[in-house]
Formats: sequence, structure tokens, C-alpha cells
Amino acid sequence: MAANRSTRCDVREPMNAARPSTEHCDLLVVGSGAGALSAAVTAAHLGLKVIVVEKEAQYGGTTAWSGGWMWVPRNPLAIEAGLVERIEKPLSYLRRELGEKFDESRALAFLNNGPRMVEFFRRHTALQFIDGNAIPDFHGHTIDAALGGRSICAAPFDARPLGDRLHDLKPPLHETTLWGMGIASGAELRHFLNALHKPASFWHVTKLVLRHWRDLLVHRRGTRLVNGNALIGGLAQSAFDQGVQIRVNSPAVRLLQSEGRVTGAVVQSPNGEVSIQARCGVVLATGGFPHDPARKLQLLPHAPTGHEHWSAGNRGNTGDGLRLGESAGGVVAGDLVQAAALAPVSLVPRPDGSMAHFPHLIERAKPGLIAVTAQGQRFANEANSYHDFMQDLLAATPAGHKPEAWLICDHLFLRYYGLGAVKPAPMPLGPWLKNGYLKRGQTLKELANACGIDAPALQATVQRYNALAQDGKDLDFGKGETPYNRIQGDAINATRRGLRNPCMGPIERGPFYAVKVVMGSLGTFAGLRVNDHAQVTDAHGLAIPGLYAGGNDLSSMMGGHYPAGGITLGPAMTFGFIAAHHAAGRDPPSTCEYPITHTSTDNSKAQTMYYELATMTLPFGSAGQAATNVQAFATAPEAQGELLGCWFTDIGVLNQMIVLRGFATLEALQAERERTQQSARPETGDGPWGPFGCGEIFQTLEQHSYKGFPWMKPVRPSAESGITGPVYEIRTYGIQTGGVQPTIDLWEQYVPARDKLSPCVVAMVALDGPLRFTNIWAYDSLNARSQIRGEAVAQGIWPPKGGPAHLSTNMVSTIAMPTAVSPLK
Repeated sequence: MAANRSTRCDVREPMNAARPSTEHCDLLVVGSGAGALSAAVTAAHLGLKVIVVEKEAQYGGTTAWSGGWMWVPRNPLAIEAGLVERIEKPLSYLRRELGEKFDESRALAFLNNGPRMVEFFRRHTALQFIDGNAIPDFHGHTIDAALGGRSICAAPFDARPLGDRLHDLKPPLHETTLWGMGIASGAELRHFLNALHKPASFWHVTKLVLRHWRDLLVHRRGTRLVNGNALIGGLAQSAFDQGVQIRVNSPAVRLLQSEGRVTGAVVQSPNGEVSIQARCGVVLATGGFPHDPARKLQLLPHAPTGHEHWSAGNRGNTGDGLRLGESAGGVVAGDLVQAAALAPVSLVPRPDGSMAHFPHLIERAKPGLIAVTAQGQRFANEANSYHDFMQDLLAATPAGHKPEAWLICDHLFLRYYGLGAVKPAPMPLGPWLKNGYLKRGQTLKELANACGIDAPALQATVQRYNALAQDGKDLDFGKGETPYNRIQGDAINATRRGLRNPCMGPIERGPFYAVKVVMGSLGTFAGLRVNDHAQVTDAHGLAIPGLYAGGNDLSSMMGGHYPAGGITLGPAMTFGFIAAHHAAGRDPPSTCEYPITHTSTDNSKAQTMYYELATMTLPFGSAGQAATNVQAFATAPEAQGELLGCWFTDIGVLNQMIVLRGFATLEALQAERERTQQSARPETGDGPWGPFGCGEIFQTLEQHSYKGFPWMKPVRPSAESGITGPVYEIRTYGIQTGGVQPTIDLWEQYVPARDKLSPCVVAMVALDGPLRFTNIWAYDSLNARSQIRGEAVAQGIWPPKGGPAHLSTNMVSTIAMPTAVSPLK
């Protein structure tokens, strides 16, 4: 982080003397969402005086209305649960998902600092987290998509310590609450859905409701905060604890500059304009442009007049930060795949005549709902992510037509799950039917007529869908095929009803209902271009000293793609953390008090290692006992070296156990080889004996010595390296005379790119027997192995160009699976 160090703040410098109508601080943060407050709290912890200014009457922005989920791969909560992965896994997933928009430098900045950000807030602030270890990435068919362990959410937060400042915190969107009470996703939501069916759920819900009513009487609003409201509550409490000022009704109207550096901003306070001089810089984090008609007209093709887009984002997010950044020379990215985080939104009439924008994030995947166009046709997998769902709607909408759709369900579905702003039983339906938000028909034909949908087509669509639901297989759109689909569905209810797919149930019991959804978003992606430190850059890509961007004012590192839930708040929190460190003249901590794995392409700590690969042929059914004996033998007090892998063959020569041990010196390897071979039967005849304690078990044994390629990092167990299979491929190639060093050199050149597709555990040259080398690769599955090898060839990154010329035709490949004792899992 040496770049632009001369422009960064030294916290030891004296502050300027105060002047009339001028205030001074170290860091000025414009906006009060998660990205803004992450930067503010981190900077204050680093010793800076921080002022946060918010133009609205309440702080929290869109974050306060959100689900509060953050995508942070390799986070400490996942690691503590044993879900350890190498950084190459999420990096590879992003590379495949983002395509040409993938920026490896920014991706690494995020992936390396995200876990550190989480650990910082856990250890030093009031903000705590719950894990999302069972939440999959959106696109389960993409290689290196995770089944869980990459998501976290703010833990429920008791807001009573906020005191009077609690009323300055924006409450959750009313239409998503029950009497103003937020409901956490996951187990808590399931309790609410089952409150009329299960006594335990009824009691759980009753306690929450009674507490909420008590809070309304005592505090005039709920104090048990969940989801995004809890995230803002925890951040705000942490800010106040650190002495940060959060000023509401205080919009920033222009930036201050001196000698090419941003030095503060003019803020319109309730008492008039104030010039705030910020010695270390300004962070712009005002929430993007979801309600800026001019910017929407420019960047959202589906909004040809700038108004055909109904965002669920905070109404105050009107692009202020982008305009301020542009005034200082910043550039708003205009080349993203999508400029907004698209989501289906329904327009909910309010008593005052306004319309709320309700985001449909939950019910679409539940069994018994479909989405159709006015032509009565399904157009998408309803259980897919909100962003994917809307892109499919755009693709299905003819040119010149409005992208609109209807969510269709029957009475059973509506009373169990609700639909949009309509709550499930026992909440009444009458008000929603009266104001026109909810459409109803005793038959599908009546419903179609009420909605303006092609009635015969809708009837045919529902008939086909019901037949598919009966079989549990969506032959049209693949609903329920991915882990994300299934977790969004309802497996418990589906099983109770005898359904075969947690996302598919028949639509057959009238009356039938519908709610219209239109083009909307959860926020915007297109923001100010920045570097890896979150510094705003100019048209030449140079950092503008003293100016940072955060939250949705910072152009999304996802390039307009949406690979997982939480890819807005995870980077927002992380780059706020990064920006604060840079502004304070400090590097983010390089290590934390939990394992952080690094890319295998960093060879700065590589050292020559020696390995033994031993292969035992075993009688059928003896693998379990042999593995136990191997572990005891390799970890005995007199043992030298380290047990690294213990696998049993699955493809190749069967009934073989392969043992990998590592040694710091060749002498240690040779000494352990002698101990292994000289392990005789004890005089008593009791206990394990012989090589690896398997003298009475194995039929044949081969032991071979190897020296690791000199540039490779030592092999480490999965718990340290993050390397996991469970499929390991062990390949041995014969080498022609004179081909050893060229092979080592070519592999050093090509493995970094190949390693990004799947990790190379080790490459090592034999020290005995024929001239050869062995390499071991880890894969998630046999299918992943086939896909990755094909992709490597297609991309031209493997095999190393010219490498085969140095090899003989003596080649062997074995697929093996780790035993229970294997440190490489």
C-alpha cells in the first residue's frame, strides 16, 4: 500500500486552529449506511476524529431496510465452524461469474480484507454477527460455488443503549414488518409462518410480539433490531462509543479542495451552512442513484424517461455522492452489465396516497407460486435470485412494452406464506383487495380478467405447471435444481404435503390471487471508479487525494453481476474498513487471530520440502483399521516428519492406501524410512507392528522419496491451507533425460493460472527409481475435475506449452478419497 502514501493522513499531525463558521475533523463521512458507518467506526478506532453527515432526518439509509446479509468468504464464523477454504475458491467463483468484468486486484483486496473486517468488528465494537453457513451462492452450477460458509448477518441488536438516538435510526420498511416489528429471516421467519400450526412456534412468536408491544409503550418503537436495522444499530452504537458525531438533516452541498486535494465539504446544517475541514479526507457514501431520474435515464435502458424504475432503496438516495465526486474529477462507471441490483417490486398504496416499493425476495421460491407475463406465460425460474428473475423478465419483454409480471398463487399459498405486502393468516385480506393491490378470482379465468392477463394461456400454463409439480421436475425452467433454489423453498412444508420439490406445489384451490411486480432494484451498482484503497480515481485512473467512495457510491466490484446474496453489503463494509485505514495512513492488519489462507501463487515463503509417498495394498475391508494404525504410527513420539495425506483409492488400482508424509530435510526422511521398515513384531506379540503398524494387514508396500519443486510452498493440512477435496487425483509422469529442470520451470510459469481453477497440492520430482515426477490435485467432485480440466485446455493454460515434449509415455493417474485420519480432507 505504498501508492499515494504522501497524500495520506498521519494521525499524529496537529489539527488546524478552528475558525468562525468552520469546523475541523480528521475524516468526514457523507452518508450513514453500512459502508459509511464501517469507515467511520474503523477510522475512529484508529484515532481519527470523525463526523458523519446525513441529509435525511434519520440515519441508516437503505441498509436499515435491508436483510442485513453480507457476502464475506472465509469469514471467521465459517472458519470456527470448520468451513475452511483457500482463497482460490471464491476467487475462482468470481472469475467465472464476472467474466470480462472481473478485476483480480480489487477481488483480492476484498477477499483478503473481508475476514479482517469481520474480526475487527467482532472484537472491538458493539456489532456482532450470526453465520450464514448453510446459505449457498446464487449459481450452484458454476464451478467453485459454495454450499455455505460465505455469508454472515448482523446478530439481533438490543437498541435500548442508543437512548434518544434510537429515534434517529431509520426503522425497517413498514410493509415488510408486522406492526412495525422486524422479522429475521431463517428460523425466526419459519416460526411466524408456523405460528398457527405448531405450539412452540406460537409461543415463540407470542413472546416477540409482547416484547414489541411493550417497546411501543415505553420507547415508542421496537428495540429488538434484526436484519439491516440491527446492522445499523450495532454500527451506530459503536460509532457513538468511539465519539463519532452522526448529524442528521445535514446534506453535503459541495466539496472543498486545495492544491488538488479534497479537504472537506460545505454542509447545510439546520442552523445554516458549515464548512467542515477534514484533514484526512472525505468519504462519499450516499447510497447511489436509485431515485435520480437523470442518472436512471442515462444508465438504465428499461427506464426510457428515467421514471420506469421503482427502487426499494431509500428515497433519499438521489445520486448526491456521485455528483460531488464528479465535481472533484471523479468518473461514474458506465460500462457495467447492469447498473442496478435488479429486483421485482410491487407498488403498495399507502393511506396518504403515496406508494411503497415492496421487494419480493422470499415468497417466489415457495411451493405453489408462478410468475407470468400479461400473455399468461411463465418466463423464468421463480426460485432464482431476484436479479436473475428480473433479467429474465427483461429478456421476455417485447420491445416497446413495459416489463411487468404477475405473481400467481391459490388460497392455500396466500394464507400460509402471504404474497408481497399481504401477510399470511390470521391477518385480514380485505384492505388489500379494497385498495387494488391484491387481485382475486374464484377461477383462473376470473383472476386473468381482473389482471388483464390472457385467460386461456394462463389456464394452460397453470395446468402444465401443476403436472410438473406433481412429478417434482420443472422441465421448463429447472425450478428447484440448485442449492440456492432449494434453501429458498420450503422442504419441511413440501414433505408434509407429499411434494417432491421444495419449490414446486400445485396451484389448484381457489380463490386465486395475484400481485403485479414491476422493474425495481435494491439499489444501484454503477458508482464512482475507485482503486483498491477505495480512493476515487479520475479519468486517467489516478487517485484523487483526500477523496474516497463507499457503499453504492463506489462502483460495484461485481461489474453489474450478482453472484451471491450480500454482494452489496459485504464489499461495502470491507471497503469502508479499507478506506479508513488508508485515510489514517495505516495498512489493514496483515494477520488476525484466526487462520487466513493465501493464494498459492504467493511463493515468497516457498522452501524446499521432501516427501514420502507410500502405497499399501490391503485386503478388502481392512482400510479403516489400516488408517487408524497409520495415524498412530505417523504421530508417535519417535516419529519424524508429518502425516499430510492418507487416501484410499477409488479409481485406478483398487484396495490401495496412499500415505503422504512431509519432511524438512532429506536426512529426516531417510531416518523415518528406516524406522518404518525396521518396525518389527514386539516380543509380546501384542499391538500393531511392521510398516505403519500394518504388518499383519498389508499385502504389498512401496515407498518412494520425492523432493518438492523448489518454488512450491510446503504442503499443509486442510485446516491450515484451506485445500480440500474430497477428490484427489495423483498423477505420475515419466520424464525424458534432461527434462527435469525444463519441467520445473514450465510448471512454475503455468501453475499459477491453472491453480486458480483447482489447487495443486504438490508437484515433486522422484529421488529414487525411474526419472519421473508426481503431482496431486484437489477437486470438489469428479464432475468438477472433468469440467476444470476441459476448461484449462480450452483456455490454453494447461498443459504447459512445450511441457509434453519433456515427458515419456509412462503416465499413471489414480483417484483417491481421504480417509477419516487424513489431514488433507
